[in-house]
Amino acid sequence: MSTLDVVAGCGARPANFLDIGGGASAQIMADGLSLILSDPAVKSVFVNVLGGITACDAVADGIVRALDTVRLTKPLVVRLDGNNAARGRAVLDEHAHPLVQQVTTMDGAARRAAELATAA
Repeated sequence: MSTLDVVAGCGARPANFLDIGGGASAQIMADGLSLILSDPAVKSVFVNVLGGITACDAVADGIVRALDTVRLTKPLVVRLDGNNAARGRAVLDEHAHPLVQQVTTMDGAARRAAELATAA
């Protein structure tokens, strides 16, 4: 929930919040992205992961596989920190989707998502 506060502190109004829980399968990520992107108020998507139970590389793999089935129509800002974060960042780098951006800090990622939302 602190993610919402950080985004609001950057001058953006969060449209909604979705916690994917302890799993990051491609289906969970695809379902979550589809749900979030169906909201016309959404201008950018911020995925903020502190990998503890779920490893960041599993989340990154879920994002990449989800993008094979979900048409990404808004910028997606991803912040991975914690368990296997470097490996997760590498997975996203290898995929190199034009609408996916990575930022290493929560404040920086929230600020980037807010900038993209206000530019839309």
